[in-house]
This record gives sequence, C-alpha cells and structure tokens, in this order.
Amino acid sequence: MSQSLKNGIDALLFLADRKSAGVTEVASSLKVNKSTAFRILNTFMEDNMVEKNKDTLKYRLGPAILRLSEQYYHNFNIIESARPVMEKLAAEIHESIHLCILSNNSAVVIEQMMSSSRLLVNAKVGNSEPLHCSSVGKCLLAFTSEENREKMIDGISFSVFTGKTIKDRNRLNEEIKRVQELGYAIDDEELSEHVRCVAVPVFDERGMCIHSLGASGAASRMTDEKIERIVPLLLKAAKSIVIRKGGTIIWQTV
Repeated sequence: MSQSLKNGIDALLFLADRKSAGVTEVASSLKVNKSTAFRILNTFMEDNMVEKNKDTLKYRLGPAILRLSEQYYHNFNIIESARPVMEKLAAEIHESIHLCILSNNSAVVIEQMMSSSRLLVNAKVGNSEPLHCSSVGKCLLAFTSEENREKMIDGISFSVFTGKTIKDRNRLNEEIKRVQELGYAIDDEELSEHVRCVAVPVFDERGMCIHSLGASGAASRMTDEKIERIVPLLLKAAKSIVIRKGGTIIWQTV
C-alpha cells in the first residue's frame, strides 16, 4: 500500500474515533507535518468525506462517508435477523455463539452472543479469525468451490498460535476433507489454548457459503459429548437462514 493512501485511511480512522480534531492533532497521529495533514484533509473535503467547522477550524467525518457504508451495512441485515436466534442458542447451550463472514481471506466476526452464565471473549465482533485454525474459517474453506479454496489456501501464512495449530497445506487439506465429510468443523485449541469451538457453514440460495456459525467455550466444558449435542442445534440454526442474491436475508422457521 502506498504511504499516501495509508495516511489518508489512517486520517479517516482517526476522525472516526472522535467528534472532531484539529489539523495539529491529525498530523501528530499520522506522524506527518501539518502541511501534509492539511492536504490530506482538504482532499477528502472536496468529496465531502470530511467537513470543517468554520468556527473551531476542526475537522470531522463528512456525510459522503455514508455512501461507503450504506451498501455494506445493507448486506448485513443478517445481523439484526440472526440476533434473536443466536441469543436463544447461546442460552440453550450456555456458550458463546458467533456469526462470521469471509472477508480478506479471514473469517470476520460480524455478530456475537454471549451466554449470561459464561464469559468468553475470544471471538469479538470485528475480529478476524484465520482460516486454517478456526472452526468458522475451516467451514468457509471446506464449503467453497475448489477453485476458490485453492486461492484462499495460497493466501494463508500458516501462523502458529498453539501447539495444536495446523502448520502446513497437506495437513490442512486433510482437515478440510474431514470437515466436508462431517458437515461441521472443530477448533481443538488450535487458535487459543483452553478454548474449543465448533462451527457449521451457512449457505445462500445458490448453495454458496460465505458465512459460518460457530459456538465457543472453555475446553473443559466443550467436551466431545457436548459438541455432539451442539452440532445439530447449530445446523438447524444455519439451515434456517436464507441469504438471497443481493444481500436480502431472512430467517425462516425450520
């Protein structure tokens, strides 16, 4: 990524974290001089991405930012629809439930429901989970097309998180076959020690899988027997999701 582009992105993210900021604050955050920060902010002002208060001379995000987010959030009406189902499931199994989407070769958590009786924060909303060692990631790999899968695996760095993390392509391919046969995936303390997760794919009406639904819990609680009990509940929830072409998403009773 070019440095100027990165500076521009960082400026927007800096403004997103506060109501407004002066050019000196922006420059300090970006570690650039004031003239550079001024040029960045003025460039965004031309397209109403940033606006300037004439009285305080401070900058804030402008209304054109909404154009970038409108379609993105439209596609995520799944969150609002999924929430009650996930809440019910979390209460039933007494574990955390999270919904992920494939983005930038990672499984990104777009919603999470915590059980009131359990506190587990390994899958926070916005977190990216690696494809090779998370249950939600394995589902996204296993239930996409072979062509997509090969491209996705090409982009995996096989970072090691615990002693159980899958470390190479051959071992991952073996795991993918297992997931395809079972219809669900398990993270057996591969991403975080003492945490086990199980996930299932979520298909759209074309049979495509870009979402996955998972349950996480302490390894001491997430025994093989409990996972066997959870899997049918996850599958039922996933099958009740209909993701229509164009992003329209509804929940149906199964």
